Amino acid sequence: MEFVRGNKATRGHAADGKDLLLFEALGKGKGIRFKGVFSCTSWETRSGPDKSGNPRRVIVFHLVPADGIEYIPPVAGTSLEELRRKAYEASRDVTERSTSDARRSYYKRSADVRAYVLARAAGTCEACKRPAPFVRLDGLPYLEPHHTRRVSDGGPDDPRWMGAVCSNCHREIHHGANGSALNVKLQEYLGSIETAPR
Repeated sequence: MEFVRGNKATRGHAADGKDLLLFEALGKGKGIRFKGVFSCTSWETRSGPDKSGNPRRVIVFHLVPADGIEYIPPVAGTSLEELRRKAYEASRDVTERSTSDARRSYYKRSADVRAYVLARAAGTCEACKRPAPFVRLDGLPYLEPHHTRRVSDGGPDDPRWMGAVCSNCHREIHHGANGSALNVKLQEYLGSIETAPR
């Protein structure tokens, strides 16, 4: 197996701003079941049989549900440039790992991207440009990370496709009549401020 077509798309889905939708085959003639939006945390190679039973190298992707990522504020005094560096490293960090390291790696990478995106916004909604609606218990302005090119709001992503928005804009993007237009406007803004480091 090689990293081409579907394997390449699976490994690079977050950096490409794409959802990874998982379906389960229920058996012959029984259809399929949607399992949800997942994120590829890492991968490993193993030996396995091909259709004829001959040994071959197979790629095993480690997937975790793309929800429930809790925001962990960055260490005080961390510069915006350092947060940005970590976020872009994290968005590219889908590498070969053992199964036991996959979940821990995923949550750490997600935290790095979210920390940068929220710090980049500096307390101002990146959609409506208004100040955050309130201050969190830890004293930081309350904004929500929003994945502009994904169906869900979870999982590691690339800072080019993730904005920090107020709860009103976030709900409007997902549920409002003008949501799609607001999301496009946010994507354009992010495109004007973010370019991946080389």
